[in-house]
Order: sequence, then C-alpha cells, then structure tokens
Amino acid sequence: QVPPAVMPNIEVLSAECAKLIVGDEQPPPSEVVWASPLDVCFSQNVIYPKFSDGRKIDDAWKQIRVLDPTEALDALGANARTEEKAVLVLKPPFPPIEAVRWAPKLRDGQGRPVEDETGGHRRAEEALFTLDNRRLYALQRAAVAQWPRRCAVRISVVVDRGELAKHVKKFRTRTNGQSITVSEWHGVGRDNARDFNAMRVWDWRSAVGRAGEGGDEAAVAVTSAAETGSCGCWEYLDNQEVRRGPFSHWQMRQWWELKMLPETLRIRPYDAAVMVGQKELAEDADDFNRQFRLVDEVFRDAPAAFAPGWSP
Repeated sequence: QVPPAVMPNIEVLSAECAKLIVGDEQPPPSEVVWASPLDVCFSQNVIYPKFSDGRKIDDAWKQIRVLDPTEALDALGANARTEEKAVLVLKPPFPPIEAVRWAPKLRDGQGRPVEDETGGHRRAEEALFTLDNRRLYALQRAAVAQWPRRCAVRISVVVDRGELAKHVKKFRTRTNGQSITVSEWHGVGRDNARDFNAMRVWDWRSAVGRAGEGGDEAAVAVTSAAETGSCGCWEYLDNQEVRRGPFSHWQMRQWWELKMLPETLRIRPYDAAVMVGQKELAEDADDFNRQFRLVDEVFRDAPAAFAPGWSP
C-alpha cells in the first residue's frame, strides 16, 4: 500500500518577520542633488520651442526667480555645505528636472563616434544628462543671466539601472550634451537628427564667451544671449561639399583645437531666416559655395580660430 502523499509544512511569515530576514530597504528610484544648470548636459540634439502644454520656453525662463537668502537656506536644508550656501538658488515654475549620470561616446560633427588608437570608442567623462531638455534650456538661460554668480537648482537623479538603460537608449545628442538646437518642424517630422528647421543654437559656454573681456559691452552681450536664448553658430562644408550644422561657436572651437576638422575647412555664420528662404527657393550652387570662407580668412584678425568672443 502506497502511503498517502504528505504535504510539506508551509510557514507563513508575517511582514515583520520578512523584514528581519530579507530586509525592507529598496534602492531609491532617484536621489536629490543641488547643482548648477550649467553643469548638466543635454541628452537630445533638438528641442521644440514650446512645452507640451503649449507654453513658450521664451516665456517660462523669465518666470524663474532667484530665492532670497532665507528662502534659499530653507530650500537647501540644514545639511547644506558651506559652498552650496554661497550660490544663488533658482526656483522655476515647473517641477525639478530629472537627470542620469552617463559617460557618452565622443562624436564628430557628423555624429560619428570618435575612435581611439585601438579602434575602440572614446568616451567623455561622466556627467549629468537631463531627461528634460526644454526645462534645462530655460534654466541655463536663467543661470547665464546671473553670470558670473553661480546658481543651483534641485535635480532628481535616476539611479535605478533599469530606468537608466531605458533612458540612455533614447539619447540623441551629437555634441556630447554641450549644446541644443531649438527648431520648428513645420510638419516635416520630428527626426531628431536631420529633418528640422533650426531657429537657433544654445551653448552657454559660447553665451558667456565675451564675459572675460570685462566692461559694459561684454556684460550686455552675455545678458543679450540669455534673453534671446541664442549664442550665434556656424555651418561648414564637409569634404563632399555637404552643409553641416549649425554648431555652436564653442563646439567648433573644441573640434578645431582637437584637429578633428581639416585646415581647409570653409564656414559661414548660420542665419535661420536665410535658411528658410533657401528651402523655398532654388539656390545657385556657385553663389552658395561662395558664402563659405576658409577658417583662417574668417578669423584673420582674431587671436585664434573660434576665439572666445568671436562668435557670429
């Protein structure tokens, strides 16, 4: 006779016992840091000039206010470091931006990864990359308006690895997060790499490029960059006579100094109004090519090619 099957004992643990055995600490979905908007990189190549609710970024950045010292200390908290207490705390009219820590592949002007001596991909140093590019654009303009005072904002940093991988797959920056192009699509389609009409390019390093000169004129230039949300930018012709850009002055300077661009490079200042006209009208090829001049010719009177303060 086969003995009846015996059910094993099943012990049901209470919630309190389970906590004692496996613990109840879960990794936080994010951590809060205070950092300058100028220390955060863009994760996309292109943004639309309006938020999803229809508000214009050009209006929103003006609503970002600097907290008074008492409000700032309350916001930073009792554990704030001495250096944090010395900054200007910005209060935006929108929720805190989210960001991830990421070390991106270095890319050239055509978006191709830059290789090292072994053929591997070169990577930049790890930095914060925002998931809210339009908000960061507004915050950087507000920070530049306070230059040279340092500003800080509350940032929610995603630390969950699964979430991090999901977000990084969507990154499309071609300038390692240093600049952003503000564009209208006009129904062409929101291709973050090609099909857009660039209105302007923002790069805070170019925006404050003239600050080192000192004087009223330099201060006005910095303030004007914050108000317009534009830093001036360049286009260039590649070896196949294909127009590339627009790229910020600071970005072009980095590529030039690293010898990632040929000495025979031809450039011209980017003008959004002119570009719209060129899309609508057929342009004579010879006349088009004459608009691009050699870098050495453009910066003949400058201390160096793409020197600070010599942006278009």
